[in-house]
Amino acid sequence: MLAALVLLLVNGYWLYRFDGFYDPPLPHGDGPDYESIAYSLSVGAGYQFAWEDPQWQSVYLESRRVAEYSQLSRRDWEGPTTSRPPALPWLIRWVYWFVPRGPIAFATVRSLSVVALSIAGLMAVGFAWCWSPRECSVFLPALAAMIALVVACLDRTIKTYVEDFLTEPWALLALMGMVWGLMRWAESDGSSPGGSRNSALRWLMLGGVFFGLMLLFRSLFIFWLPVLAGGIFLAGRDRSGGGVQRGWKSAVLFVVVVCLVSGGWWVRNCEVTGRWMPMGAQGAASLRGGYSDEALADWGNWHSQAEQAMQRKLDHEEGVLGWTAVEREVALADLAMFETRQWVGEHVWEMPKLGAMRLVSHWGPWRIDHGIWKFMAFLGWVFVWHRSRPRGILLASIFLADALTTLVLYETGGRFLIPMHGLLYSLSGVGVAGCLALAGVDPVHPMDELDSTMAKRGNE
Repeated sequence: MLAALVLLLVNGYWLYRFDGFYDPPLPHGDGPDYESIAYSLSVGAGYQFAWEDPQWQSVYLESRRVAEYSQLSRRDWEGPTTSRPPALPWLIRWVYWFVPRGPIAFATVRSLSVVALSIAGLMAVGFAWCWSPRECSVFLPALAAMIALVVACLDRTIKTYVEDFLTEPWALLALMGMVWGLMRWAESDGSSPGGSRNSALRWLMLGGVFFGLMLLFRSLFIFWLPVLAGGIFLAGRDRSGGGVQRGWKSAVLFVVVVCLVSGGWWVRNCEVTGRWMPMGAQGAASLRGGYSDEALADWGNWHSQAEQAMQRKLDHEEGVLGWTAVEREVALADLAMFETRQWVGEHVWEMPKLGAMRLVSHWGPWRIDHGIWKFMAFLGWVFVWHRSRPRGILLASIFLADALTTLVLYETGGRFLIPMHGLLYSLSGVGVAGCLALAGVDPVHPMDELDSTMAKRGNE
């Protein structure tokens, strides 16, 4: 509980120092998009944007940053949208249910992001304690937990995401919940009959529920699903000698749970677009910004110029003024896929270079302190693998899924790594504790000796 209090105080103080605590979402980012949809939901207009609605615009027109809000010049296209995943707009809409839209509601949304970030940090501290070497005393687990707590408190990068209306804190929390469920499943005794086996399946299903929530916050996590399913298959095969059959059954159960959680949104998108587009149309349109001259010149980072150019092309299409929002989004996705394939064909020999640059941008080894704790996190994964092969396999599948997604799509200055930070905090603490264990450094009495000493004192 002390760690939770420390994280809340540190993260809350960061937000308190932010001079836009009561302001609308920041102008340069996705925040106004999510808030616009949330507003439409709150007034019963459905899942759509409200760019031209005077009531929606009013809080932005009163903002001191009004000149920076390019969103105020956007036009509305009639009907529902598929361009944003639903979890954050609905979360904001629920805030508006209890707190009228305005400064207090905006502050509430940011405060909830602080809570999500702090809970995720607390889980990171708990993972560090549980995964660290425990053969001798409580010193090394306590040290690992303390390191995870310190890194979580000092990481300024992740705290900037609570200043806006963004999905990163919530994706981080959902990912930590998924890790919690999968790690508990990996260490449960799969060979036991009855209740123990059912308990293990419940932990696996919990992991699937949290991954489904990850998809509802950020659609790109869909690229993780096959890799995670493969990791669960391998871990299930190794877990308590489960064998191949138990491995694939575990993987199928995980995928089924994920589909049950996210499937309603996928069906809705397919019905709205009239296409097989379960993730909506945003992904294809965004992909063009990752396969562009600007991305190639900037270490694989996404740039908006390519998408803006496509939007201008669509503005000259015949009958465009009569299009619905979904018709325009699908047309943009089709054009983006065509231009992306064309660009890749013209730059095929530069694809390895582009992929390598994306991974470098993703891991961001530009600062010495970040490089150190990320390297210690890698060592922590090695120690976890050594102590528990199923856990090591699951963690490896998470990191592999993250890397492959970045390799295939694009990067945005390390933003895609943000949901992984909690896991990195935990593993960095385990890495330091594991190195000390290998070196034989443990200034505290072994646990059995400590227990014996305490028992003697109790008898006296």
